[in-house]
Amino acid sequence: MNDYQLKREKTFLLPQTVYRQALYAVKDLDRLRKKLLFMEEDASGVLPSDPSVIMSRGGAVSDITGNRASEMALTESRIEAIESAFGQVPPKYRDGLKDKLINDVPVSRLGYSVNTWKKWQQVLLYHVAVNLKIL
Repeated sequence: MNDYQLKREKTFLLPQTVYRQALYAVKDLDRLRKKLLFMEEDASGVLPSDPSVIMSRGGAVSDITGNRASEMALTESRIEAIESAFGQVPPKYRDGLKDKLINDVPVSRLGYSVNTWKKWQQVLLYHVAVNLKIL
């Protein structure tokens, strides 16, 4: 697939592998939000008397609470990186791009020309790649 991006938008041109990683990061946004919500609910149910401080498993030392907190922080920072990239796109295109990329709504239903959507999608994915440090 050679025409995955507009070539004239050289500032926002990404290598194909980086473009696809950014694209699938955006498509994964709803799952990440649900995962974070589940982790937050799960963390609020932990009792202070839980023996989760440090456990030995197979000779390795593991901090369950620290691991959970680290995973929550990583998930939250990933969500913030993707959402902040939407701030780089004009407001009138944000909801359309969310519908197109996350909910797979066809471009023909969103109005504007196909090239307009491609341009702003390319800008969005460039900023997602920069924010996630995959560029």
